[in-house]
Amino acid sequence: MDHPCSSNLMTQVKNQLEQLNGTANALFVAYYTAQGEPFTKSVDRMCGEDLMSFPPFHANSTEKDKLVELYRVMAYFHLSLDDVMQCQKTLNPKDQNLHSKLNSTADTVQGLLSNVLCRLCDTYNVRLTDMINGLNTSEQYVFQKKRLGCQLLFKYKQVIAELAQSF
Repeated sequence: MDHPCSSNLMTQVKNQLEQLNGTANALFVAYYTAQGEPFTKSVDRMCGEDLMSFPPFHANSTEKDKLVELYRVMAYFHLSLDDVMQCQKTLNPKDQNLHSKLNSTADTVQGLLSNVLCRLCDTYNVRLTDMINGLNTSEQYVFQKKRLGCQLLFKYKQVIAELAQSF
């Protein structure tokens, strides 16, 4: 039995993007604050170097192409965020503020991905089957894990702002 997408699906996508954009900076601040020194003293140097690259997104594409690219960007971020969350359970197990922000972001991203997939499948008959890999810090030293997470969230702040404006 088919489950049709909600009639206001694109409104939900836009709202989810705006919600993520509105909370991105607070998540970033909670993250680098939880990592301690030298992150809190040298945020730009530790987190702002543009070494992190997300899948491409072209704001002037068709809705279909924008949704495919949005899905790839957010799937990459979701997988990477999951890696960051696992690291933080070990590195900062008692920081409930950080864990709450990470979990809330992950939940919203999951809902966004579901909505985007529904729209692609229902409206455009597109089924995405390509493999998307996220950040993997399992082989990294603790400092490098912290830094990669910080760089991811710094870049995410920029990317989510662009995405939110595009829908």
